[in-house]
Amino acid sequence: MKYINFSQLRSFHAVAKTESITLASKLLNISQPTITKQIQLLEEFYSINVINRHARGVTLTDLGTKLYEVTSDIFELEEKAIELFSSNLNIHQGTLVTGTSGTYYIIKLIKEFKKLHPGIDLKIISSNSNEILDKLYNFQIDLGVVGKPLKEKFKSDLYYIPYMKQKIVVIVGKGSKFYNYHTIKLSDLNGENFINRESGSETRRVFEDNLKKSSIKVNTVMEVSRTTMVQAVKENIGFGLISEPEFDNYKDIKKIHIDDNDIFTQAYLVCLKKKKTDNLVNAFIETAKKIILE
Repeated sequence: MKYINFSQLRSFHAVAKTESITLASKLLNISQPTITKQIQLLEEFYSINVINRHARGVTLTDLGTKLYEVTSDIFELEEKAIELFSSNLNIHQGTLVTGTSGTYYIIKLIKEFKKLHPGIDLKIISSNSNEILDKLYNFQIDLGVVGKPLKEKFKSDLYYIPYMKQKIVVIVGKGSKFYNYHTIKLSDLNGENFINRESGSETRRVFEDNLKKSSIKVNTVMEVSRTTMVQAVKENIGFGLISEPEFDNYKDIKKIHIDDNDIFTQAYLVCLKKKKTDNLVNAFIETAKKIILE
């Protein structure tokens, strides 16, 4: 009769959660070869394949993704049992995996949380807002701080609170006609070339909504990541967009405010409702609430 080996299942779950055998090893405090062997035994015993191994690390197969949903439920129940047995519902040790669409969103929160809970290990995953939500629903992260995502992403099983607002500014290279400007009007951007963030970027969505309302059209010449966008702007390929706290006094790049439109992103702290009562997740939420009230 076939059975479940929980040591093998635990190794798989740790790799799926951290997306890394190295990080899974640290999470479980066992060697990387042991992690690898446990997963191999699981796959051989059931004649299945749950992870793909490649030079950049590991990814889940379709079966692995479905198994991760099951193991997330299993080990969530285990965590609740441990919490039940822990005196005073201990929140002084453990690991919390967070995601963010902008480092500036979460750094202050991380700093305050670590001050209150120095024994908690934190992992931060960066991506755009919609991908962070996908990772949340796939149990790859415990909670996230994201820009307001597409409405269909805000499902009924999601808990969220408004966290902070960030003004959007235009950035231009030294060769731009606007380089010496401090402010412009939105209409000044009509017909200009833009290097856009990838689809799923909340900064891009908000800006394009404002353009549409004002019947203004710009030319998208590239769709790239934030880092590549900054470099392309520096080379005067086009204008870029960035949340003001992200601007880092880049050489030969200026930020320009749009003075006739209040364009900003609204950040939210999000987690699955069923995870909200977890001690570490709840402690993180309470820390965020303190910052909001300051």
